[in-house]
Amino acid sequence: MPLISVLIPCHNAALWLQVAIDSVRAQTHRDLEILVYDDGSTDNSREIIRKSAAEDARIVAMGEPANRGIVHALNTMLRTARGDYIARMDGDDVCLPHRFERQLRFIEAGNAELCGTWFQEFGDGIARTVRWCCGADELRGAMLFQNTICHPTIMAKREVFEAFGYRKNYNLAEDYDLFVRALARFRLANLPEVLLRYRRHKQQATRARRAQMEEVTCRIRIEALRAQGINASVEEQRAHNLVRAPQSIVSIDDLDLIEAWLLKLLDRFDHPDTKRVIASQWTRAAVRAAPQGWTMWRRYRGSPLHGLLGKQASGDLDLAVLAALRLDYGSQTFEVLRRFGLSA
Repeated sequence: MPLISVLIPCHNAALWLQVAIDSVRAQTHRDLEILVYDDGSTDNSREIIRKSAAEDARIVAMGEPANRGIVHALNTMLRTARGDYIARMDGDDVCLPHRFERQLRFIEAGNAELCGTWFQEFGDGIARTVRWCCGADELRGAMLFQNTICHPTIMAKREVFEAFGYRKNYNLAEDYDLFVRALARFRLANLPEVLLRYRRHKQQATRARRAQMEEVTCRIRIEALRAQGINASVEEQRAHNLVRAPQSIVSIDDLDLIEAWLLKLLDRFDHPDTKRVIASQWTRAAVRAAPQGWTMWRRYRGSPLHGLLGKQASGDLDLAVLAALRLDYGSQTFEVLRRFGLSA
């Protein structure tokens, strides 16, 4: 029996699939089965999978002629997987050679039952390294607002997936939904090491269907609150979703509402790491309120939340630039600055 089952769903990924599969085959940890599922591709993805399976007995070729979506593909692979550990990978990304070795050691040392890793974005746009928060208490706060574990980086004990499968009605944010539910019973963490290269390209489903993804994400954010025993009013739910919404905050009243909500939310948690992550959302909200110019800047700096940021207040210069420019969150200029790390 293999120790680790690696799940690779793909749909029309022929341009990158061979490189992705080869990066898994080249792992320093060799005790793997590699399930590659072709989800109704119309390119030559299936031929690439068959050729790879003929070369490496660890590869299990799977798939269906019709495209049924990633949730169906993942749950089908989970029913087939035999490993004690389940790892994820996408058909357009690249694993670094020591990825599974490092993650397995991290989990077996008792650090978590599910762990992601830091990653490097490449492809479209300027390359950057993404270092999301790592500890369980940090993630408990961060997951209230946004998914902060990169799905194709994860490895988990099998029992995590036996307890919590993927849900079809959360498609496009099925990973965020899974992690929010898993937090109730398992420890989640990010291993603070870059172990995956995450490819950005225009064909990605999350880029092509951002509006639909945000709708599902909004629902999960509210469920994340309830899962941690927090009942928010309708107005507080709106404030909660505005913090990480993909558009600008154009009303000073909304910024004040967010401030009040974050201060209230802080009182629900005791661990300093959780509190720090919640306070940091004030910076995220201020970024989105850049069109309000120096009014935003004065409200941001004058808030008790700013005093809780500590070293994170080093982002004040970034916010001053955004305030001076009154930069819209959805603008192309903002997207370029974000790739350089100027924003949140």
